[in-house]
Amino acid sequence: MVKRKTPLAWKNLTHDWRRLAIAMGGICFAVLLMFVQTGFQHALFDSQVKLIDDLDPEAADILMVSEARYVLPKGRRFPYARLFQALAEEEVLAAIPIYLEAEVGLLKKDDHASQYIRVIGCDVTARPLRSAGLQAHWEDLRQPNTAVIDVASTHKKFPFAMHDVQQLRQEGAELMGRRLQLRGTFRMGTDFATEGNLLMSKENFAAYFPSRNVGGDPLDVVDVGVLDVAEGADPVQVAATLRRKLPSDVRILPRSRFREAEIGFWNESTPIGRIFRTGTMMGFLVGVIICYQIIFSDISDHMPEFATLKAMGYRSNYFIQLIVIEAIYLSLLGFVPGAILSWGIYKVIAAKTGLLMSMLPVTRILWILVLTMAMCVVSGLLAVRKLLQADPADLF
Repeated sequence: MVKRKTPLAWKNLTHDWRRLAIAMGGICFAVLLMFVQTGFQHALFDSQVKLIDDLDPEAADILMVSEARYVLPKGRRFPYARLFQALAEEEVLAAIPIYLEAEVGLLKKDDHASQYIRVIGCDVTARPLRSAGLQAHWEDLRQPNTAVIDVASTHKKFPFAMHDVQQLRQEGAELMGRRLQLRGTFRMGTDFATEGNLLMSKENFAAYFPSRNVGGDPLDVVDVGVLDVAEGADPVQVAATLRRKLPSDVRILPRSRFREAEIGFWNESTPIGRIFRTGTMMGFLVGVIICYQIIFSDISDHMPEFATLKAMGYRSNYFIQLIVIEAIYLSLLGFVPGAILSWGIYKVIAAKTGLLMSMLPVTRILWILVLTMAMCVVSGLLAVRKLLQADPADLF
């Protein structure tokens, strides 16, 4: 007959369900703190690069911006002629301009105050964006004085009927003091610099922002250039070739590196990334304190039992292993409800703010799980010291 070991760690943890529920609540709270902090941190990064992510992956191999544009929301532009020069390179098949106005674009609904919104202009025949919902509206955007609005735009500032296209088309709107017809919605999401998005054709964009290029064609200055390279060509090498041949007033990077540089700026050159990282560590420390109190109290309450085991000859390694296993059980039991609650909070925040609050990819969930397990194990190792240092004779 095979003898089975008594799962002492599990029985020790579950013998009092009320205490276990309180312990789970404490761990759940720490998990919630860490999830919310990392959620906001990733929302910052994901939201800032959503425009880049929404570019057609088959056409956006290389991105071109002004050398003075150190971050995407800042309005620094480069001459349209640079795109023509890029097309002279044999491996560049297409060069598509993207126009942005985030600092002066004023949108209002009739009988409401004007609010700043980011306006995006592009060539509707090229269809460079793949944002959700856009496919149904490209033909609508060919009409004069038309646009589509981001359904995630802050509703208090842009109180349009986002979820009723027929009503939306009948509502009066003005952009820069001129009448505008909203033909539908798409989804891109807000960010920490933008509370809404409006998309229109480049022709309409030029009509609403005629003074963006003083004394010249408003479309002669470009915010983001999207370059499509030939199949089989290496975007890294093509970008390096273009940097050598084109004037130094433009920055040319493969799409993936441009995305990394954008995230790197917000993470390293601004205090926002450090604030959220600090918040995550504070959640970790709070969890360590809570978990330490839980395990320490449990050890104190079972000192006679532990004394018996010590007197029977059980060594320190056994008690360390016992407490570590108990801590892992506790971390898992607290993590599951904490993750579920965090998912619900993510949904509420995303609906209220338009930020891209998401637990995906799964590595984000696994990272918090690792932190939670480390938090509980560290607490257990700190709490078990009292037991290891005690003399069995003194424990009875």
